Amino acid sequence: MKSKITKEELEQIKQYQDEKNFWMHQLLCENAEDDIAYLLQNEGEDGYSKTSVEENLDFLKKMFTVIAKYFYQQTKRKSLMVYQSSNVAGIEHLKRDSIINPLWIGSSSEEQAKEALPTNSNRAVMLQFKVDENIPYVEFEKQKILMAPFTNINDMQEISAEDSVNKTYEIALKSQEFEILAEEEKNDLYQSILENAENVQEKLKICAELEEENRVHYEEIRKLEQLLAKHHFAMEQEDYEEDTTENEKQSDLEDVARINEELASLKETIAKTYQEREENINFIIDWKRDVIAYLKDEFRQIQEKYASEKESMTPEEPEKKEEVAEEPEKELAPEVASVKAEVLESIAVVDTLRKNIKELISKQQNHARIAEMMDSNYKALNNAFEMKNFAEELDSLLHTISNKLDHISPENAEELEQISKTNIQVSILLNYLNNAKSAVSKKITRFCEMSIIEENELKREMAETIKNIRCEAELRKLRDDVEIIEDKSTFKKLIGRFTGRNKLDETMLEQIEIRQTAIRKTFKTKMPLSYNYSIHELLAEIEMFIEENEEDELVVEDVSVLRKIKEVLKKNFVIMDSKVVSIMDQKSGKNLPLSSQKMSRKELIEIDTYRFLHRYGYDKSNDVEDPEYQDTMANEIKRIVDYIKTSGII
Repeated sequence: MKSKITKEELEQIKQYQDEKNFWMHQLLCENAEDDIAYLLQNEGEDGYSKTSVEENLDFLKKMFTVIAKYFYQQTKRKSLMVYQSSNVAGIEHLKRDSIINPLWIGSSSEEQAKEALPTNSNRAVMLQFKVDENIPYVEFEKQKILMAPFTNINDMQEISAEDSVNKTYEIALKSQEFEILAEEEKNDLYQSILENAENVQEKLKICAELEEENRVHYEEIRKLEQLLAKHHFAMEQEDYEEDTTENEKQSDLEDVARINEELASLKETIAKTYQEREENINFIIDWKRDVIAYLKDEFRQIQEKYASEKESMTPEEPEKKEEVAEEPEKELAPEVASVKAEVLESIAVVDTLRKNIKELISKQQNHARIAEMMDSNYKALNNAFEMKNFAEELDSLLHTISNKLDHISPENAEELEQISKTNIQVSILLNYLNNAKSAVSKKITRFCEMSIIEENELKREMAETIKNIRCEAELRKLRDDVEIIEDKSTFKKLIGRFTGRNKLDETMLEQIEIRQTAIRKTFKTKMPLSYNYSIHELLAEIEMFIEENEEDELVVEDVSVLRKIKEVLKKNFVIMDSKVVSIMDQKSGKNLPLSSQKMSRKELIEIDTYRFLHRYGYDKSNDVEDPEYQDTMANEIKRIVDYIKTSGII
């Protein structure tokens, strides 16, 4: 294959390798953060102008054409091993996305790849790709391999490397998944991509500016919080009350109030900036998804073109087609044709059934992928693979009956009648399969119902995961609060008797006990499948927890895990940020009416507990009867299979 590559094509590959790799990669992935970071370091870069995007899209199509052209010219294809040097960040990216989006270059020589590894870095890793025989690639100078984009990672595992300090990962790849678009839809998509390219460029600049603004704001917050901490430290000293005049105390309180006001203002500004940044990033990501959808269809057409050309070069195929064309179609007697038409209708219904099962399996696998990214325990409620096996057996039986009818004599009326009666009963049972078990909607089908239930099971497990993380973190914080109160020195407790602080501590301990009891009850109660879970509510709970605890070292790991879950939710579900904010406002009790009269510290502590319980739903009772869901679709299909087998018509 190496010798067949033209000089022009080789120059094109080198151009990609040396110059265009970055922008090709960015066009083929949804990550906008790399674009923003690049723009901050390279001001004035014009990677997403209309002209640049048009040229880069054209370049990508030419690159894929080179790969497809030479891949499908091979007389024999086999799987191969491709090696590449990378780093820890690269591995994390592969674990997160599970798709190799850009065209990437590796080596068929392990030694060649090892030479590219840094000798003094413990973050470097070796990648060993097991490439499926159906994945297009082209080999060029000195054992280099250029691989097609949108290749899926089927499996990844770390393997030991005794002769090296660097980790080695073995990664099994499988064929790409391409989009199929109508021609008009694709043309409209292409025009939309070019028309919005300048908007993307502008929004990236806005994001870069907002990033810089937030950096300044966070530095100001850090300084104000340090100043606030100094004030609090001074005011909590034992001799503060005795050595400080009333005017000085008042001045300190005013300083603290002013700092808190400035902090609140800065945090509000950051929140607005963050929301604006998110809106711009969402626009960029949607645009990138359009680019990917367009290119997937383009690559599919290129691949099909060269694959079909290869097939047309095979001499045996035309002969087979001629033989099939020459075979005369047997004309069936009217009595037989009528029964066969009935059987063919059942076969068509089973074809739809198999398609529905395939789509259900795909959804279940997608749910499992999302759950794995969040470390949730989702397990499909419907055994779709068992359904698939029985449906394929049913399809085979019906085709056997159909083939039998091609050779049956119309005089054999008794056998024809038995086949017809059996098929009528099969048809009734098949129609029953499509009736939903639950009265969710009169128009809902059985597979729609299963899809809804499977998605709700995924949401339930996600909610369970988020709830458990949050409950454990809150209980840990409350235990720490109790220890702080109970570990006060004897002197402080003595002073507290006169200042009233001891009574407030008693109130605080009572309220902590109320919170702990409510959290423990929520923690041990399994969330019901019957509840209609909202992704926006889950995100709101995560956002509130992060907002309240991101500076708390006691729960820093919990905050980190919830941030990861938040990114998974945003990546896999359609999110309206305004709706999340609205839910946060409602849950945080910002709109709850409060008496205008001055409240005591004790009352404020009790109100804070009420708001806390309301915020995360600890004030709700989860003691609801949740009957176990069990679908019987597989058994129902098996019953049809068994009925045909025992009917005596085969």
